[in-house]
Amino acid sequence: MPDLEKVRRHLQVLNQALENLEKYRNCSVADLKSNLDLLWILERGLYLAIQNLIDIFAHIVSADLKAPWEKYSEVAGLLSANEIISSEEEEVLQKMIGFRNRLSHEYLSLSQEVLVDIVNNRLGDIVLLRNSIIRYCRL
Repeated sequence: MPDLEKVRRHLQVLNQALENLEKYRNCSVADLKSNLDLLWILERGLYLAIQNLIDIFAHIVSADLKAPWEKYSEVAGLLSANEIISSEEEEVLQKMIGFRNRLSHEYLSLSQEVLVDIVNNRLGDIVLLRNSIIRYCRL
């Protein structure tokens, strides 16, 4: 069983990030172009939300599956193969992992349109995976 206190701490940060991102759900690319602070808020908020999901899932794989992995994408596959998340959730998680990598390493070429679309239309994906964690850990 994963360390539930560790999971709770990550969920707390994840929930704070989601709550803050919700404030900006109706933002536009024009808003980002005219407000650098907003761009930073959204990028950091998404990074924290996604990274905390990944950290929890990686902890579950290590604690419960005792499976070795080297890349976050392998974590998603192991979770799905062991029916901890569905194949649809794995696909969502894989996309989040890719976006997190872009936030971390390719931030100079990150599309503001994509960022706005995620904040306006895809926060539910983060909630979906968060709820899978809550169910799995029985929290």
